[in-house]
Amino acid sequence: MMMRRPIKVNKIKYTIDSEHGLQKACVRRLRAHNFLCFCTDVFNGISFIKDLKAKAIYKTHMEQMGASKGQPDLIIIYNGGVTFVEFKFGQGKKSADQIAQCNLLESQGYEVLEWRQEQDCIDWIVKKLKLRN
Repeated sequence: MMMRRPIKVNKIKYTIDSEHGLQKACVRRLRAHNFLCFCTDVFNGISFIKDLKAKAIYKTHMEQMGASKGQPDLIIIYNGGVTFVEFKFGQGKKSADQIAQCNLLESQGYEVLEWRQEQDCIDWIVKKLKLRN
């Protein structure tokens, strides 16, 4: 009889007070368990650019590179699978563009999730690690 070792998800303590903080916490957890993560929250970067000309250049460049409004914030690649995650914090709601992108991805057979708290990420990791064993 094969003994299975318990699945551990690190206990990390810090305060999450924004969607960006939630994204960082989840990426940290996913990488700790060797999941490949690619953040696609490229248009949020526009808010950090104060120069209007630079903002327009950045937006045009990202669109030319394939970025589109509404794309999920995170792509996770694991064991031949791909999961897309849209992060929402507090009472945040998906925009019409985000709903359309998520529906398109789901119609093509991809798993598309919405995570509102770090526990959503932890639960997903535990589920995927159980499937690995």
